[in-house]
Amino acid sequence: MGSKIFAAAVAALAIIAPAHAGSDLGFDLKTVLSKRAAAELGRRKEGVIVSASYYGDPLPSAQRHANEVGQIDLGRETMTLRGLGGPIHVSGANVETKRLGWLKGPPMVNVNVFTARRSSQNNLINCDFIDGEVARVAAQPITLHCALIGEARDTIAYPR
Repeated sequence: MGSKIFAAAVAALAIIAPAHAGSDLGFDLKTVLSKRAAAELGRRKEGVIVSASYYGDPLPSAQRHANEVGQIDLGRETMTLRGLGGPIHVSGANVETKRLGWLKGPPMVNVNVFTARRSSQNNLINCDFIDGEVARVAAQPITLHCALIGEARDTIAYPR
């Protein structure tokens, strides 16, 4: 009887595990700068960094692998753009796929946009951001709007 239960558990894992392992963790997004931000970043020859951090909540058996905030760090992808904004493809190529099996739920991604600090030690822009399931992010077109810090603009969190 014990071997039948073990075989059933192995079969169940074979069905569940590929759901993450075969998933595409890449997605597309677009950044748009306000007119003032585009002009100021252009004048300063400033770059824009898009940073995508992949993470997830651990299974009870994987708690020992969690970071200081209790999550499994899956990897990061960072792109530096000229200060103009535009389309971006986040490939997900840096995700440590062996860690996907440590997750209790789907893989998540947090995307932040900020200046490259070539012309100032401070970030110069305030941007929308992404924080959610990779599948939901990939399923919808997302445009992150950025403005100079000090321009009256509220940030929006995606996916909605």
